[in-house]
Amino acid sequence: MKIALTQLQQRIAPLFDSATTLVLYETIGYGKDLHYVGDFACNGKAEETIETLTQMNVQVLICGAISNEYEQLLLLKHIDLYSYIAGNVDEVLQGWQQSKLHARYFSMPGCLTPRHCSHRFSLQGCRGKSRRRDE
Repeated sequence: MKIALTQLQQRIAPLFDSATTLVLYETIGYGKDLHYVGDFACNGKAEETIETLTQMNVQVLICGAISNEYEQLLLLKHIDLYSYIAGNVDEVLQGWQQSKLHARYFSMPGCLTPRHCSHRFSLQGCRGKSRRRDE
């Protein structure tokens, strides 16, 4: 499985739509060893970044804020999305490995909790749904 994170100065980039760097890792699943693949420059154009993710066969994207349009496009491309995430890239990766990205600790300022949207559950994305995992 390939995991991509939007990065800005060793932290999750605050906005997917204008991300300039993707960090790519490979693993066989949650809790398993992560292998660094590389950093990839993107030009800050979200449509091209999504096409790059598709060409690299990325299955999971971890990012900061994202517009509804690009969220829907990622889900249509069968890429699971963890959005409204904030923090150091290494800590976020560890949180993903431990299935803890839903914790408020990883939430962007002003958000109750991060979101996880998956094409397997809904092609409508998670807009309008509860952001709380305990409800």
